[in-house]
Amino acid sequence: MSQITNFLNQYLLYVLVGFFILDALFVVWILGLKKSFKKIFKGGDTDMEKVLLELRRNEIAFGEALKEAIKRVERLEGELPKDLRRVGLVRYNPFSGTGVGGDQSFVLALLNENNDGVVISSLYGREMSRVYAKLIKNGKSTYQLTAEETQAIAEAK
Repeated sequence: MSQITNFLNQYLLYVLVGFFILDALFVVWILGLKKSFKKIFKGGDTDMEKVLLELRRNEIAFGEALKEAIKRVERLEGELPKDLRRVGLVRYNPFSGTGVGGDQSFVLALLNENNDGVVISSLYGREMSRVYAKLIKNGKSTYQLTAEETQAIAEAK
């Protein structure tokens, strides 16, 4: 017992200084936490339960909104092949060699991702102007295509 008492008397000062330093570190740590809590609860409710419940409600709402956005994107991706997004345009002179017209006639091909769509041909002359439309399915038509229409479809692909 005397050895323990002797040891404590000899090192008591060191032990007390150690505890004091440890306490000082705890005070600094607690002040840092207090500062962090002030930032977290700045301008709002400081009830931790209310804050956590609000965060949970927001998480659920954002999760539902994300699911809805994913559904909308999937629906839009499904509709993309239906949209006419590929365009081919060829201007030409159907009356070349006669000195009539110029490059005022054109063929416009409007196709989707599946090469379905329409080809619109416009023939322009001094005394007449005609417009023709032909349906396109998989890049082909049930009607005979002119060289310009075939070229417009190729440009649209």
